[in-house]
Amino acid sequence: MAQILNNYEMMLIAHQSVTDEIISASIANLVEVINESGGSLLTQDDWGRVRTAYPINKQSFSKYILLEYVSPATIPLELERLVRFDDKTFLRFLTVLLDSNVKDLETTKQAAEARLTQRQELVAAAKLEKVRR
Repeated sequence: MAQILNNYEMMLIAHQSVTDEIISASIANLVEVINESGGSLLTQDDWGRVRTAYPINKQSFSKYILLEYVSPATIPLELERLVRFDDKTFLRFLTVLLDSNVKDLETTKQAAEARLTQRQELVAAAKLEKVRR
């Protein structure tokens, strides 16, 4: 019987004082869990250090990372558990189910890459507009 895979998106907000090496190691650990479960990481979007909408734990800037992946339904809970234990690295996280019972992994990967490209274009346009002001 084939394993049912779902498409998820996980937003991670890291402490502003944590180095990029520590964040990369934590994300590599999460990706390893995804891969060991039979899932796969589709895209990873590093937004860099961004001003938060409101202070979180007295911090106004944080590093945002967006992971999109496919995995069995039990894996998001495991990833969230690992992120909770890694509270020195991450302030907040949110996991969203994008699609359930993914049949064609290649089509899902192409759609994820298209969303990534669209997000990056929107961010670039917003930065350009901010510079023009």
